[in-house]
Amino acid sequence: MLDKVENQIPYATSFQPDFRFVEKELRYAGFCSVVKPSRNYQGVIDLRPFDIDALLHLHYKRGGPRNHKLELLRSGEKSVGQMRGLVVKVFDVDPDKLKTMRLDFAADMRGVPVTYLQDSLRVKYKRTASVRGQLDYETVGGRKLEYFRYGKSPNCLRVYDKPAECKARMRELLKSANRDAEPPTYEELFSFPENTIMARVERQAGGGKIPEQLATFGHLRNAAEFDPFTNLELLPCDFPYPDPQLHGVARSVKLIGIHNLIKRHGYQQARAMLNCEGNGKRMMDDYQDYLLGSKSLTELSVGSIIDSYQRSTQKQIDGTVETLTRYDPRIRVRS
Repeated sequence: MLDKVENQIPYATSFQPDFRFVEKELRYAGFCSVVKPSRNYQGVIDLRPFDIDALLHLHYKRGGPRNHKLELLRSGEKSVGQMRGLVVKVFDVDPDKLKTMRLDFAADMRGVPVTYLQDSLRVKYKRTASVRGQLDYETVGGRKLEYFRYGKSPNCLRVYDKPAECKARMRELLKSANRDAEPPTYEELFSFPENTIMARVERQAGGGKIPEQLATFGHLRNAAEFDPFTNLELLPCDFPYPDPQLHGVARSVKLIGIHNLIKRHGYQQARAMLNCEGNGKRMMDDYQDYLLGSKSLTELSVGSIIDSYQRSTQKQIDGTVETLTRYDPRIRVRS
């Protein structure tokens, strides 16, 4: 699915009549105004009180044109048509011509724990310590959640526990529920049980590195044909211990050592550590050949990740996407 969509709005674009007050409010940003201060923009306004699920960042101030940015919230729950409708509620513009500033491509893998992907996932061409699979943390709903990040923002790949992330957001979501009614359950909010095992694989693209095929909002109609996970490799996690009589003592010890290194540091980090002396590829190729030869394969593959993304994105394009959450949380505005 397209889980995050941000578009650039040329600074000279006219506001719709209901939002022409925004420019006047900008001068009072931070002083009893609906426009709040921002680090990179002159101000940011939360449009959800106006029944528009978006944040509007006004006038970029770090050099170059003073364009706006419209950040569409909960994009993964919306069709492309619904996103287009939000844009034209705020600006008198043809959305299809707007430049794309950020896209998050996401695939939800049911039945797959995050630890499995940590042990088996590799992103090709990530060699330095700052871009290999690093354990990172983010505070969501007052809870500290961990995820694995490959690469640097604004262009990176994350893997995290989606049910745990939803659980962290639940308290904030319930604040907007009717207090006189029975509180909604976790499954009513997110359409899957709380004990579901599901890893989300998410690729973020931004910072001027949006794929050419998706350079404008109008190109999103082709998003289901795009493959955002071309650099992924997935190695089977199942490890049958080698028989020294069959594979030799030296090779068996080496294979067991590589397996334990992967269990401790993850596939990406282990490969980089073994490559310190230039032998990483040869040793990991031997390890992979052993797994393939022992038929320790699973149904999970890079192809299944791509298929999950493309099927959910096609629903957004067709307009058949299901809304997951029924309530509108008022989250902290971030620049």
